[in-house]
Amino acid sequence: MKVKFELICNNKIVLPFSHSHILQGLIYNFLEDKAAEWLHSEGFKYEKRSFKMFVFSDIIERAQIDKTKRMFIFPETISFYLASPVDWILQQAAQNLIKSEKVKLGNNICFISSISVLKQELITDNKIRVKTLSPITIHSTFKKPDGKNITHYYSPFEKEFSELISMNLRKKWKSLYKKDYTFDNIVMKPLFDTNRKEKIRYFKKTLIKGWTGMFELTGEPEPLQFALNVGLGDRNSQGYGMVEFIKL
Repeated sequence: MKVKFELICNNKIVLPFSHSHILQGLIYNFLEDKAAEWLHSEGFKYEKRSFKMFVFSDIIERAQIDKTKRMFIFPETISFYLASPVDWILQQAAQNLIKSEKVKLGNNICFISSISVLKQELITDNKIRVKTLSPITIHSTFKKPDGKNITHYYSPFEKEFSELISMNLRKKWKSLYKKDYTFDNIVMKPLFDTNRKEKIRYFKKTLIKGWTGMFELTGEPEPLQFALNVGLGDRNSQGYGMVEFIKL
């Protein structure tokens, strides 16, 4: 399920270049206290991993850029999407946002303009096309000879990109449904051939490399539907890996 939140402010909305953590904080703040604490500290477990089971988009509206102050200047009204295969996450966020008179977004005081529950396309095909609403990132961490860790972010042009995203989806499935993932691996193919789609961002102080653009996903309908709700790749609850289905 996917929900669209629209916020309105009396002035232009000014946010730093790195602001995914601000949107993430807004989402956690509007969950019930115990639910937010459990989701943040525990989450849905798979071996040593913990998944939060939600994903959110970039702010949809275009911003002006103040390079000197390293700030985005958005219009007075902005919107973003939140998706999850877990209904109570979306229900709590929507219900508590509706009850709020004001919303603090960074240093901006906003108001809720609208909350819309969006009907999602039912996936029935084994091949779909999607467009990113936030960059997709997947990585591995290796240990160097000196003992220090190094992180490698994969490109869609490396075969490991699709393989690791499929493996990641399997882990999310098992952590949520507590049963084996019985489907074949999904295959993810970029529908572009340029490195211009690479996005380098920070989540707080952590550098993250991700990719935007159009992708073709091949697999069975049920896991493809799940991917639309839970997000693709790593760091979904930090604002990475949200995609939308594009009709051919």
